[in-house]
Formats: sequence, C-alpha cells, structure tokens
Amino acid sequence: MYLSMKRLVFIYIGIVIAVLSGCNGRKMTNQLEAISQMADVNPDSALTALAKYEGEKQEWSKGDRMYFELVKMKSQNKSGVKIKSDSILHDVVTYFDGNGTPNEKMLAYYLLGRFYTNTEEAPQALQTYYDAIDKADTLDSKCDYGTLAAIYGQMATIFHQQDLPNDEINAVRHYIKYIEKLGNETESIVARSQLIRPYYLLGEKDIVLQIIQNTYQRLTELGEIKRAAGLLLPSIYIYIERNEQQKAKQMIDVAEKESGLFDNQGNIARGREHYYVTKGFYELAVNRLDSAEYNFRKAIKYGYLSDGYKGLLSIYREKQNIDSVNYFSRQYETAQDSLHNKMQTNAIHQMSALYNYSRSQKVAEQEREKAQDRLYLLSIISFATIILLMAVIVVAWLYRKNQKEKKARIAELEETLNSARLQRNTILEELRILKEKDYESIIAIKEKQEQELTKRIEILEAENTKNKNTDAINRIDHLDNFLDSAIAQQFVKKATDKSERIKPTESEWNLLTSQFSKDIPVTYKSFGQGKPLSQLEQRICILLILDIPEKVISLMTDSYASTISNAKARANDKLYGKKDAHSLRNNLINGLKRF
Repeated sequence: MYLSMKRLVFIYIGIVIAVLSGCNGRKMTNQLEAISQMADVNPDSALTALAKYEGEKQEWSKGDRMYFELVKMKSQNKSGVKIKSDSILHDVVTYFDGNGTPNEKMLAYYLLGRFYTNTEEAPQALQTYYDAIDKADTLDSKCDYGTLAAIYGQMATIFHQQDLPNDEINAVRHYIKYIEKLGNETESIVARSQLIRPYYLLGEKDIVLQIIQNTYQRLTELGEIKRAAGLLLPSIYIYIERNEQQKAKQMIDVAEKESGLFDNQGNIARGREHYYVTKGFYELAVNRLDSAEYNFRKAIKYGYLSDGYKGLLSIYREKQNIDSVNYFSRQYETAQDSLHNKMQTNAIHQMSALYNYSRSQKVAEQEREKAQDRLYLLSIISFATIILLMAVIVVAWLYRKNQKEKKARIAELEETLNSARLQRNTILEELRILKEKDYESIIAIKEKQEQELTKRIEILEAENTKNKNTDAINRIDHLDNFLDSAIAQQFVKKATDKSERIKPTESEWNLLTSQFSKDIPVTYKSFGQGKPLSQLEQRICILLILDIPEKVISLMTDSYASTISNAKARANDKLYGKKDAHSLRNNLINGLKRF
C-alpha cells in the first residue's frame, strides 16, 4: 500500500513537471545548431557568431539560453579556452539532463568533465565522463560519435597520468572505435597510434614496434608523410636498448628529415624536447661522446634533469673522469630524489582527491536522501491537499445537484397541486350546476368538448395518413432515375471510353454511392441489414446494376479478378442466400422494389 501510494505521488509530480516544462520552448535551435556545427571545424568563428547574440539572449526562453551556453562552452573547449568556472556549467548540465536529447546530455556532461580535468580533479572527471557515456544513444544514427570519441580520449589521458595502462588500453580502443565511425581513414590510423603509450608502460615493446610500423606504413600510403615520420620517435629508444643501432639511425634520419618537427638548426618542436635524451643515448651508443653530451645538456635545459644527468654520468664513466663521475652522480641522485618526491606528491594528491571525492559523494548521497524524504513529505502533503480539494468539489457538486432536484420536485408538486385545484374547481362548478338542475348548461359544455376532440382527431388522422403515404413513396426503387443520373453516366463512360481515366477517385465513388442511396433506397438499405456488405461488395453491386463488365470492375476497384469473383459470391450469399457469383446481377435487378 505504501509503495503504490508513493508511486502515485511521483506520477502526479511527473505530470506537474511535464506541464511546467512547456515554458521552456526553444525557438533558436536551428540557428544555434548551425553555430554548433561550425564549432566542429572553426571554433573561433563560432565564438564570433555567438557574440552577436549576447545582448539579446536574456529575452529568450530558458531552453534557448541553456542551449546558447552549451554551444558557447563547446566552442571555447574546441578553441583551447579552458573551462575554469562551473557557475553556469552546472545549470546547463541540470537543464539538459531533464530536457535535452541524448547528444545534448552527453555534451553537457563531457564539458563538465573537462572542467574537472582542468581543475585537476581526476576522480570527478572520470565519474563525469562515465555519466556522459551513459547518456549517449549509440543505436541512434544521429549519435554524436565525435563527442563520444573525445570522452574516451580524455579518459585515456587520465588513466595514463595515473599509470593505469590496462584501463588506458580499454579507453583507447573505444576511442578508436568511434573515430572510425566518423569515416576519416587518416584519423582512424592516427588514433591507433595512441596504443603506443600504454603498451610501452606494460613493457610490450614488440607490440609497440608493430603498431608504429603499421601506422607508419598506412599513413605513408595515404600521403601523410609528416605525420607518419612523427610517429617513429618512440621506436628509436627501443632499438637503442636492443643494441640495433642501425635501425635506430634509420628512424632518426626519417624523423628528422620528414616529420616537419625540426628546424634548420636541428631543434625539435616545443613539447617534444625529451627527444634530446633519446638522441643523446644514441650518440652515446655509437661512441660519439661530444655529440651525446651536447644533447644531454639540451635535455637538462628543458627540464629533463634525471635522464639528462644519467646520460652525462654514463659519458664521464666512459671517459673515466672520476671528478665528473662523482659530480654527476650527486646531480643524478638529487634529480632522482626530486622526481621521486614529485611522484609521491602526485600520488598523495591523487589519493587525497579520491578521498575527498568519495567523502563528498557520501555527503551528497546523504543530502540526496534527505532531499528525497523532504520531497516525498511535500508530495504527500500536496497529494492530500488535492484529495481534500477534490472532496470539497464533489460535496459542493452533490449539494447543488440535490438542491436542483429538490427545486424540481417542489415545482412538480406545485404544478400537480394547481392541476388538482383546477379539477376540484371544475367539479365544484359541475356540482353547483347539478344542484341548480341546469342540465342544459352541462350538455352544452360536454358537446363543446366533444367537438374540439373530434376536430383534433381529424387533424391527427390526416397527418398520420400523410406520413404513411410519404413513407410508401420513399420505399420505392427508381432504377431509371439512377441510370439517367450524371454520376452513373460518368461511370458508364469510364467503362466504355478509352480516353477516360478508368479508376474513379474516392470523391467519385462517394457521389455514386450517394446517388444510389437516393434513387434506389430499398435495395441500398438491404446492403446494411443482416450480414452487411463490405465497401468493396457494395461498389461491385452498384457497378453490376450499371451493367459494367467484371473485367472493368476489376480495374475500377484496383482488384484481382479472383477477388471480384469471391466478393460477388459473398454478396449474393448475404443478400439472397445464393453461394454463386454469376447470378448476383439478375438477383439485384429482380430484387428492385418498383411499382
């Protein structure tokens, strides 16, 4: 009983919310959708287009305002502007979670996840990305696979940062799957290269080399020489570790000449300076110590202290320079300690973030339960108020109905009373006359009443006779009138004139049936009695009365010859009890009621 009452309450709440949601109509959807599509290609132009609406958006409906903010944040995200405030973002997520399409819900949660990523709240970001995935409808042909791929790409990055290669592989495989659905072969191949990082962390270096070789070959075949060459960099260090210096040199030459990542002085593009460490270890492996030292020192310049000092330490060991070995040993040890401390700090930060997130989730769950209890109590009160209001309305209606019936009974009693009084007065008058023995007056009164009744009877008999005669006239079938009618002649012309369009329109069928019911009412009435005829059977009977051949009837009704024959047999059976088809027309003609 408690559960059913609770379910009823929430059904009521749902109805109220559905009514209120009518105020959130969206009239700017087409314009904003066009800008959203523009953001996929040119986000800066999309932001410029959105700026034109900033002054007027306050006059829009809530739905349009929320969609404007969603498209704006999407454009900012694609243009590289980090979302660092969630003041509007949470409103957008809440609105679309209750009112948006699956794509809009997914995009809103994805942007909230990007906010958490930008604020280095990895647990919240991951949870929000999972929420975004849950909102997607992958069975819909209009599913936004681009956003879905971006979500898995962000998740893969978080898993890599937290040293979770197996989770990263799973995320990357989903990323590849949805990139492939977008139909861009080049981007699909590049997407597969994202598996290099997690497999390298797992030590699966054969798989890493295979991925690099496959992507390099396929991109080269598509003419993407620079992108193909840029993917070769991770393979260099693997070949150095395996003492395959010749292959390492081949990779270095191709990467430096064809990737487009290096300037004329041999400096690599910003963000890829770790390559100097790789190049240093190659030069060290082929015993070009000066060149190796140059590259290690460049790596140190760009912040790669641990690897840089490790390389310099190896060089001076080769040179057997004890002082330098001692110096760089200390530097390497310090760099390692610093790296270790940084890793510990990051781990502590991640654990703290996870603890805070779990705690906040628990608090949020408790608050949500309290809110649900308050909502349930409020719903019970509202429901009880509505029931009470309905009871008051019913009682008021019953009271008014009772009063109306009471007044009607009083009026009826008053009318009966007045009639009784009138009859009594009449009797009293007759008694008075009788007492006075004035019989002639009584006879005169009765004769007058008899004359009035005789006149009334004559009028009613005449009217009754007229109605009977009219009914008799209406029950006659006038075949000639029907055959001579314009619509009947039109159907005959269709059947005989090859220039006419033989198949009648629905309007022409309706006119023919109407004319038939007017001119041949008795037969038409029989069509609907007993076992009534179907529409096809009625039309066939009318066309047979017009003497139209069965072959033409098949064309006019757009039916097979066997269908027409079966319909004739059914109609003959229903109307005349004959189970054959060929005698139907004779039975129809002979059955017409004519005088």
